[in-house]
Amino acid sequence: MEDNVEQWRAALRECPPGDTRSATLNNLAVSLRARFEWEGVLSDLDEAIDLHRAALALRPPGHSHRSSSLNNLANSLEIRFEQQGVLSDLDEAIELHRAALALFPSGHSDRYKSLNNLGNSIQTRFEQQGVLSDLDDAIHFHRAALALCPPGHSNRSISLNSLAVISLNRSK
Repeated sequence: MEDNVEQWRAALRECPPGDTRSATLNNLAVSLRARFEWEGVLSDLDEAIDLHRAALALRPPGHSHRSSSLNNLANSLEIRFEQQGVLSDLDEAIELHRAALALFPSGHSDRYKSLNNLGNSIQTRFEQQGVLSDLDDAIHFHRAALALCPPGHSNRSISLNSLAVISLNRSK
């Protein structure tokens, strides 16, 4: 794991500005987040978030990999929220997931994943704060994700489970 991080650090030092740099920043951030998940050193996660922000800054609206940067930053912020409980990290992750979803029009192959990510994030916030509008939004996004998974679809069971779990909160 350490070698992978150091290899990406070396690549970043040699990397010119532009698309290659944004991809290298992203890859280093992903490696740091993986190392955090393996070793639990919070500074790795904080650095990953900073690097994801830098990669996103190099991928302005219209960039073909902007959605990837939005999702990677959102996922890292959610992990940090789980570790530290800072609600602003979760709020920002939700906004980033919303921005990513906006990049996937109806029929786009990544729309399911984006709907599911957003539904999960809003569900987490509902579980933390108990705001009913978050519950309604989470159900809405999980239903929309399920609608993209007809019987036999590989993600249908995941969507059914997500919707069932969040719907239990509605009945409480």
